Amino acid sequence: MKKIITLLTLSLCVLSAYAEDITSLQDTIVKTVKIVIEQNPATGSMDTIQTESQTLIPEKENESNILLGGSSYNFLFSWKKKKHLSPHWTGFGMGFMNYDDIPNGSLKMSKSHNFTVNLFDFHKQIGKSNWLVVSGIGAEWSRYHFDENAALTKVDGRTTFQPAPEGIDYKSTKLLAYYITIPLLLEYQISNFHVSGGVVGFFKYYSKSQVKYYVDNEKVVKNMGRDLNIRPVDMKLRLQVGINDISVYAYYSPFSMFGKDKGPDLKTYTIGVMLGI
Repeated sequence: MKKIITLLTLSLCVLSAYAEDITSLQDTIVKTVKIVIEQNPATGSMDTIQTESQTLIPEKENESNILLGGSSYNFLFSWKKKKHLSPHWTGFGMGFMNYDDIPNGSLKMSKSHNFTVNLFDFHKQIGKSNWLVVSGIGAEWSRYHFDENAALTKVDGRTTFQPAPEGIDYKSTKLLAYYITIPLLLEYQISNFHVSGGVVGFFKYYSKSQVKYYVDNEKVVKNMGRDLNIRPVDMKLRLQVGINDISVYAYYSPFSMFGKDKGPDLKTYTIGVMLGI
């Protein structure tokens, strides 16, 4: 009997170690082998009974947030499922821009758009509350179409709206300005509703004033200037309100997009729709 008990103890130790190896290699399946030695009352012999069972431990739901020093970040087109508290910066947006009337520079709001692609966010939950501090990286393309027969150009180092030369009728006159954006926002969430606000830094990497007109039925496209004294670094106030991944956002520029005394006092505001991804 002592030999049987010793054999049984060794077998269980080996099987326990084997089960630990299985758990470490495949942490979602635990395999258990049970050996029982019993005496057959009819024959008096010792019978060995072996049973096996497997327990499947479900994997935790994937989360969109990858931890980095206690904080987390998301990528556009993340393949992971979002958590309850996930910010609403990444995604696509389109808005309409406007500003106060300027001599020779009134805007066609229906054709003046900004397009936004926000690629990445970094966020930190404030304690155990429903508040998040949000930052990230995005890109914005702004297209201003003017309603006057005039174009933005530099004159003596200052950017102004210059009327078209006599006999020329501009079919299109516009300003293009492209930016990299970095936000610093505070976002509150409750149920499926969210609201966020703060400041966004705009870093210009391209700008151009361009006109299009016809001479003897031939189309002429002319660049009127590239730098145009547009601020290389700008700042706008942002407010966003939405349900789930659909939001309405607004921008307001407290400063002119042109350097001080280097262009018209052009403070833009924008209203648009954001689709979070």
